[in-house]
Amino acid sequence: MIRHWQNSNLTLHYQPTYQDLAVQTARGPLIAEYLDRLKLVIDLSLQQYRRVFAFRFDLRFPMDWHLPYADSNQVIERFFASLKAKIRHNRDKVLENNRHAHDTVVRFVWCREFGQHEIPHYHLAILLNNDAYCTLGQFEMGRQNLFNRLHQAWASALGISVGNVVGLVELPNAPFYVLRRDSPETIADFFYRASYLCKSETKQYANGVHGFGASRT
Repeated sequence: MIRHWQNSNLTLHYQPTYQDLAVQTARGPLIAEYLDRLKLVIDLSLQQYRRVFAFRFDLRFPMDWHLPYADSNQVIERFFASLKAKIRHNRDKVLENNRHAHDTVVRFVWCREFGQHEIPHYHLAILLNNDAYCTLGQFEMGRQNLFNRLHQAWASALGISVGNVVGLVELPNAPFYVLRRDSPETIADFFYRASYLCKSETKQYANGVHGFGASRT
């Protein structure tokens, strides 16, 4: 067991698998405690829902990132508070019209990393009940769908207009997954993709700001 050189509470993981699941190690070691949290979020989701809609995306700051919100994780907390409220509102409206409609808990994993010029950004994964949401909708601003709710929540977190976050919510290639309780392959595919968030590289550990977080229930 090798402890992280900057944070002795964290354990470095170098192996290509974790609990028999493949992980990404091309960028160096991962953090075992982060992998544990990721696995827990997946397990809790699949315990509650037979199928889980999961997706990856990134959040970036505007060019004038030298603002107080960039020096703490308050901004990511505000993002999730806003997104949860928007999803709750949507589900409530749907349930008003159809009492048989499905609800969802919003579960997530995120990490805070630093790229060129030490500008922070966030990598995230969100997991939802696939019977409630199975797509982000069309990638067009102004629509009533999850794609727009992501933008609205990031704008709310930053305290700027929705028009000013266009381009700051990034969806990578093939970001969508459907995890099925009876399909270990679907779970393994997503765990491998999301293990990228658990890497040690490009995070900061000695500034008093968490570099990783996940929902707990």
